[in-house]
Amino acid sequence: MKFRVLPLVVMMVLAMFVSGCSLNKDAVNKQESKPTGVQSDVSKAEPQIDTKVFQYASKVDITDARSITKHITAAVFMSDELTQALATQHVINQSYRFLQQEDIKGANTVTIGVMHGELRVFQYTVDMTKFTPNSSEPMTNAVLQASKVEKMSQDVETYAKAAEWKINR
Repeated sequence: MKFRVLPLVVMMVLAMFVSGCSLNKDAVNKQESKPTGVQSDVSKAEPQIDTKVFQYASKVDITDARSITKHITAAVFMSDELTQALATQHVINQSYRFLQQEDIKGANTVTIGVMHGELRVFQYTVDMTKFTPNSSEPMTNAVLQASKVEKMSQDVETYAKAAEWKINR
């Protein structure tokens, strides 16, 4: 009789342990799913900035600091298959449309960096008060006239001179 009770006790202890753990796990999951004040603040954040205009980009990273400094930063990662100059040309042309979208209203300045692999080959900051879309001039010139170029690789600089870009430093 002594040997018959022992397995029964062992099974009861195991059953209590297993069921106790699963109840505890459910309680933890319920606690994690409760809304907090922080989550409600996140829903009031700035609208998502549309980056679809950068058609040839493999990735675009946006830092939206309008609430603090009225500034937006975009790092546009271009394919390594393009030359540095062609990647930069694409980004500048596509930023012409990017700068006109409603999603970036409230920004005084927008910095756009052109990434070729892990190398930043071109970076410029657009003063939004100086940016005026103008269909009578090339998009590159309209963007660069309102911009200050902060970084430019040698390859892009050679191309910019040949293409007669109006560079402000």
